[in-house]
Amino acid sequence: MSRHLCRVPFENVSKLLLFGREGAGRPTTVSEFLDGIEHYDLGGTCYTSNPFLAELLAALGYDTDLLGADMSAPNVHTVIRVRMGGVNYHVDVGFAAPFREPMRFDEPAHEIADGDERFVVENYSVTVFSGRERLYGYVAHDPPRSLESFSPIILDSYSPGQTFMSCLRITRFFEDHTAEIRNTTLIQSKGGESRQTTLNSLAELESAVAHDLAMPRCPIEQAVAVLERVTGKPLFD
Repeated sequence: MSRHLCRVPFENVSKLLLFGREGAGRPTTVSEFLDGIEHYDLGGTCYTSNPFLAELLAALGYDTDLLGADMSAPNVHTVIRVRMGGVNYHVDVGFAAPFREPMRFDEPAHEIADGDERFVVENYSVTVFSGRERLYGYVAHDPPRSLESFSPIILDSYSPGQTFMSCLRITRFFEDHTAEIRNTTLIQSKGGESRQTTLNSLAELESAVAHDLAMPRCPIEQAVAVLERVTGKPLFD
């Protein structure tokens, strides 16, 4: 799980590029997902990373379910449940969270720190805090769902104003640190410390993506162009 998390970044670049090519949204195919990883240093969101990992785990013989999770609306997030030895494990590689190992659903509440953020995991819920401020979270639940059942939600996620059609977000995990792009800010976290750097131009953004996030083939310029067209606003002032 840790290797998958480090190899496959959380990003909405591929989402923006698909919309830019086709002028509409749709579910990403597994071939497109794998091509993005192999050729463009891309990954995806919870609508690709979790479902396709669940399929891989099932093909390898694991007892696996894809579950919906409620955030601002029902079933707008996906997670994986893996059963081993009569124990249910929580797997989520599509939340831009440092969940490097499977987590037991029946364990007491515990937290995982990454820079300034804390991820509190309890039963089927995850809550993200910055200091004492709650930022967001989700509650996963039965019944198991197919990837196809998320199609209406995926299509809606491409609507104007939706989160990943209104921002630029890339999170890349490494063995000992995390690097993120949140619009024009580069955030580098290690242990309980974070450092933020403002990116003032497309050239600085491209350099950060190539070097700090180790994604030199990422077509970031094209993604920014799509984002600016969709939002009607320049990314850089």
